[in-house]
Amino acid sequence: MSNMIERPLELPHLTLKNRVIRSAVHSFLAGRDGYMTEAEYKMYEALAANHIGTIITGHCCVDPRGRANIEQVNLYDDCFIPQFRRAIETAHAQDARFIVQINHAGPRAIDNDDLADVVARPLKKERTARALTKEEIKDIEAHFIAAARRAQQAGADGVQLHAAHSYLLSRFIDPTFNQRTDEYGGDIEGRFRMTEEIIRGIHEACGPDFPVLIKVNIDTKHEDARGYHDDMVWLLHRVHALGVTLVEFSGVDFINLPHDATLYYLEEAVRLKQEVPEVPLSLVGGVRSLADMENVMAAGIECVSIGRPLIAEPDFVTKELSGGEKSICISCSRCFVLPHMHPGVRCVWAWKKIRAAQKAAKTGK
Repeated sequence: MSNMIERPLELPHLTLKNRVIRSAVHSFLAGRDGYMTEAEYKMYEALAANHIGTIITGHCCVDPRGRANIEQVNLYDDCFIPQFRRAIETAHAQDARFIVQINHAGPRAIDNDDLADVVARPLKKERTARALTKEEIKDIEAHFIAAARRAQQAGADGVQLHAAHSYLLSRFIDPTFNQRTDEYGGDIEGRFRMTEEIIRGIHEACGPDFPVLIKVNIDTKHEDARGYHDDMVWLLHRVHALGVTLVEFSGVDFINLPHDATLYYLEEAVRLKQEVPEVPLSLVGGVRSLADMENVMAAGIECVSIGRPLIAEPDFVTKELSGGEKSICISCSRCFVLPHMHPGVRCVWAWKKIRAAQKAAKTGK
């Protein structure tokens, strides 16, 4: 009998060969010019060849004023369209779907002295952000919509809006950051308005059959956690009405969780699924074994998303399906800093192998 994760899935306007999704993680492999490198293409090739039914790219920049990293893949101009075609063809050759995640860093943007946030606030390193004007909100929305159109022109199977992890869209949704008093603040309807206008704009520009996915935090650091749960129930009903294909849940605290923790957000995801069963979901966070993947499926969640374990082992799922032990990933999150110290190296285990080889070369052993 086959594993549950190997079952195909029919979503609105999107057919998946299995239930495994590579969750968007920043690869640190692009060039500083915003173009994919050979290392980036090889990463996608390895993922597609190892039972990843759906690949979601790392977050792609929709606006030069909203770049999150110097090695981020850009999609804010037509000149960036061709680079996606090769990656998409690589995924399609293995019958994997290829989804482009699009994002604006908001006040976390680099190379920008005029930082803007949902509201004016002090930032780290003695910097400050001013509040976005309504005109700027509309301009950013247009950038998201244009980026989605470019992804479609490249042949992508859809786009995912990055509305998690304290980037701009998540800051509008989360009451921790959004204290606006106009129509883009207040209750969840106002706080979700910018994201909704982007979804509507993408469907208008790309057609209603072009899949739009969304990644959102399942939790909040705001004191009203129960209210945020109710907000997520409202959001799920809303995205269903808007024709969103899949909601991927992540969370705000995954970096700080114990290294031996697993399935961080499953309990809350199940509660939400029970309240809004009609919305297809995927869950990322603390997936370390085939048993973890199967537990997500058994709980009624349609897909399972994997992030850091695929950085440590691109063939993680293949190994698990062959009877392997749990992932070597220990959730140390060094993959967020190691590439800055050693470009091209994404995991401590890979770095240890490199160091061992260097030492052996020096000693002749």
